[in-house]
Amino acid sequence: MCTYLAKRGSTYYFRRAIPVELRPAFGGRAEFMLSLRSKDRAEAKLRIPAHTVETDKLLADATRSLAGKPAPKPKAPLSPAQMERARTRWEQEQEQADHVADELFATDMEAEALSPIMDALSAGKEPEGSLADIARAGRLLVEHERETAGADREALLNSLHVRFGQNARASKGQNQAVECSDDAKAIEGKGKYLDTDILDGWAAERKPSPRGKDAYWRDAKLFNSMMGRKSVELITKADVMAYKRKLIADPARSQVNVRDRLAYLRTLLEWAAQEDIVPVNVARDVKMAVTERGEKRKDFSTDDLNALFAGPVHAKGERPKGGYGEAVYWMPLLALFMGARREEIGQLRVQDVKPVAYIDDDDKRQEVWCIDITDTPDDDALPNQIKNEASNRLVPLHPKLIELGFIDYVQKLPDQTGRVFPGLKAVGIGKKLTDKVGQWFSRYKQDCGIEDRAKVFHSFRHTWKTHAVDAGIPERVCRQFQGHEGKDAADKYGAAPSMRVMVAAIASYRVPGLVIPKP
Repeated sequence: MCTYLAKRGSTYYFRRAIPVELRPAFGGRAEFMLSLRSKDRAEAKLRIPAHTVETDKLLADATRSLAGKPAPKPKAPLSPAQMERARTRWEQEQEQADHVADELFATDMEAEALSPIMDALSAGKEPEGSLADIARAGRLLVEHERETAGADREALLNSLHVRFGQNARASKGQNQAVECSDDAKAIEGKGKYLDTDILDGWAAERKPSPRGKDAYWRDAKLFNSMMGRKSVELITKADVMAYKRKLIADPARSQVNVRDRLAYLRTLLEWAAQEDIVPVNVARDVKMAVTERGEKRKDFSTDDLNALFAGPVHAKGERPKGGYGEAVYWMPLLALFMGARREEIGQLRVQDVKPVAYIDDDDKRQEVWCIDITDTPDDDALPNQIKNEASNRLVPLHPKLIELGFIDYVQKLPDQTGRVFPGLKAVGIGKKLTDKVGQWFSRYKQDCGIEDRAKVFHSFRHTWKTHAVDAGIPERVCRQFQGHEGKDAADKYGAAPSMRVMVAAIASYRVPGLVIPKP
């Protein structure tokens, strides 16, 4: 047994009780709870001694500071209702990261659908599309430019402040070269800052994608530009409420945009509270009600799918310019028949496509081809990133994919140590392999006659779920295929569905009326 080692979700923590008589010196806290910032037990154990020495010193200091003072009365134990509230709050905190990840993904999907218009607007060319699409694409560009400009402006002011002192920031009646509103005034503090210490600590633990971390950084900078950069322990609920009012007052921001800005701030402050950098998350209850009706992603109909697969890529063997290679052929098929996310498919390595043994209903040993969707260490030669812990999964391939020649394609790749789709290259802030393929698909599906902007590459995932339910595949098995977390406490008990069950389930999946030309 490893002393002081605890685990929350997939991350290990240093956990040590504070003696009752010393708790007044720590604001009544009952224990030290510090993230070890590792999902590996052996690595986490190596970091415990340093925290042990640190907390020994803190306890010794507390003992000296309380020497001679009367012993405090012990706190009454928590009632069942208080324990239940504490448990509920913890679960909500853990769900917050997933919520924000979903929001980022939804934003990506909208940008993917409108990317041809946004590219045209950025280049000063006349865009093609409906007036509504052009207006929405323009709004997204304006939002991005405003947030980026605010972040850049705050970074400039802070750099001047560091170099030349407080006088570098202009005040009323003074004739400085740089002007700054009272709202953007820097406030000194002895703590840690939202856009540096808090962001870096949160990112080290949660390990978001580069795009995700950049989004949080821009939001931290946006808060600073509106409310003034101050050490995080000086941020008050009044600051957060004022920030919310300023966001709402901006006519360029939708309700959803305001909700997301508050969600990002809330996540960073929640991490700071969990790490005891601040006593409480002052943004926890500051939320934005959304009454606007957003456009939901739609399934592809059978007619849509037949139109896609009758297009030049699948029917004539054509490949677009850009070096995407066979990814444009196989990725839509894998998404439709496996329900996987776009990036999960694009980052598959040859070693992730493999035969797996299992025992069938007749107690006979069988083998089935599977894809292993998993993350990799940061220093891996072919790094993979997944959405969350539930996204790690080993799932059997649909027989139709094998019939169409997917295994033959993988086995004939020249580099058997590389990726399944070697033509894909990581680009942009997020370093995603499939961003450009997503943009290509948005144009290609229009060429195939699918104009509905609510139907994008992610619609394959929706379509898979619809036909899986129609096939009678149980919800628990559907979640395993798609890498979704359970919806209630009962889902957290027991192992994942067996390979025998998964093989039977995927064999039952079909899309009635679907026609796919032979390659």
